[in-house]
Amino acid sequence: MKILVVHNSLNDSKSLSGALRHFLVMANEWNAMGHQTDFLCAKCAFLQIRELAPRSKIISSDNFCDATKFVMQTWRYLPAYAWRMVTCYFTRFPEKYDVVFSSSQILFEILPSMVIARRLKAKLAVKIHHVVSAQRKPTGIFDRLFCHFEKRSGKWIHERVDRLICSTQIVLDHFHDIQRSIGVPLSPALTSGYGVDTAAFDPLPEDPKLYDVVHLARIHQTKGVMDLPEIWKAVCQKHPAAKLLVIGEGPHRARMEEAFRAAGLNDSVTITGGVDETTKNRLVRQSKIGLSVSYEEGWGLSVNEFLAAKLPVVAYRLPVFDVVFKNQLVTVPIGDKPAAANAIVDLLENSDRCRLLGSQGRDFVQQYDVRSVALNELGALKDLF
Repeated sequence: MKILVVHNSLNDSKSLSGALRHFLVMANEWNAMGHQTDFLCAKCAFLQIRELAPRSKIISSDNFCDATKFVMQTWRYLPAYAWRMVTCYFTRFPEKYDVVFSSSQILFEILPSMVIARRLKAKLAVKIHHVVSAQRKPTGIFDRLFCHFEKRSGKWIHERVDRLICSTQIVLDHFHDIQRSIGVPLSPALTSGYGVDTAAFDPLPEDPKLYDVVHLARIHQTKGVMDLPEIWKAVCQKHPAAKLLVIGEGPHRARMEEAFRAAGLNDSVTITGGVDETTKNRLVRQSKIGLSVSYEEGWGLSVNEFLAAKLPVVAYRLPVFDVVFKNQLVTVPIGDKPAAANAIVDLLENSDRCRLLGSQGRDFVQQYDVRSVALNELGALKDLF
């Protein structure tokens, strides 16, 4: 089977979304099984995809727009998204693909996917990672546009999509709520989560514990990055020598860094920006505790990786975590920064509990083995033929 994954979201060569990471992992597994999995994306994303999915071909939807030097200026993304929706009408493809797979339901993924599937006479699939309008009220222009077209996608998916996959039942329920609100029949769907390669997080002899806490996410306010300075200041008041590692890149990095500086925390915080997969895995292994303070998630990919690395995890109490990681996390109320700091301090002062939670988490996350997830989603695509 030949699969084309459409991923028009990425605008730079440094940041990496959880959605794209999932499809890169799936591509490697599907390619290893003898299928061909290629990507349509902006040229600025080629570097990361070549590194993480070397056996996949890459086709450009945009040779011009590269926001690598302008990650904080998100207004620059709109012309790029518009252009990528135009190029889908004339881009040439080296293969006759059997399935076009939209990597999300957002406008500049699903509209080009529909056009390309029609052009190639291919089946159309889409994966919904989370429903934004169910998790927050739209505020800025991006949110409002996103939520507007999220509703529109409910109609398109009903009319045009051959296979719908949602990350969890919660996400599927949220999407069905959208379809009810616009008066279209509910689309049948498979629920399938996200795999993790636990072997990648096995400790190596040269992996000392250099960091007390690691935060791994896109640097965006919805990931709670603006809560980190207050949380970390409270931790350092009790453990002055503690070290925080922040892995990721995103549009709110400058604001976050300024908040750390204003709090006098520069010496206790390391911010890596975007790093390659091998470096990311090593840095997670070199940490003691995983931290997730996201205000919205469709799954929690970083939590997958923390548990695979045997890290105890402190997290805001999101409904999806009660489903995906039931009884595996140390949770606190959403936005309760003092409680998050206290939970971290408690773990730092109880190494036996850290080891127990880490061991239990590693055993638990084995059920999300990457090959099992790949087989599940591949089977859903094969059933289309």
